[in-house]
Amino acid sequence: MELFAVSPKIDLYSHPLYLRMINEHGFEACDAETLPNFLEKPGLSMVVFVEDPNRMKETMDALVIGPELAKSCALIEHRAIVGPPNARRIAVKYGFKRWPAMVFFRDGKYLGAVDGLRLWADLVKETDEIIHSEPSYPPSIGIPVRSI
Repeated sequence: MELFAVSPKIDLYSHPLYLRMINEHGFEACDAETLPNFLEKPGLSMVVFVEDPNRMKETMDALVIGPELAKSCALIEHRAIVGPPNARRIAVKYGFKRWPAMVFFRDGKYLGAVDGLRLWADLVKETDEIIHSEPSYPPSIGIPVRSI
């Protein structure tokens, strides 16, 4: 007798929430090769970075939150999603520490990122601050430097 049922593996790219982001909410599916072209678009862009939903359940939340955030902020003109395996490789460039993450750009220049999940009011407030900020360099993951 099996005490714990094993959940079936989730295929992110065929999941209805992912497909809805692409087909109904206008998110572009990007990878390491297509993201640079996406970021060349003029105006405000949001890129949602997600991990494997079998390892990180918060991914499924991001598939719902991302489109809602884009709808609530009419200034966001372009939307993209980057999933595994590309997301982790590209994420290093933007220095966020928690998953999922929403990274914002204006005219291809980095504005900031909201990493991890937040209460809705906090997410909207933080996003508003980011999209009204000046472009900056993305924070690096960083390597501690010590003098000897």
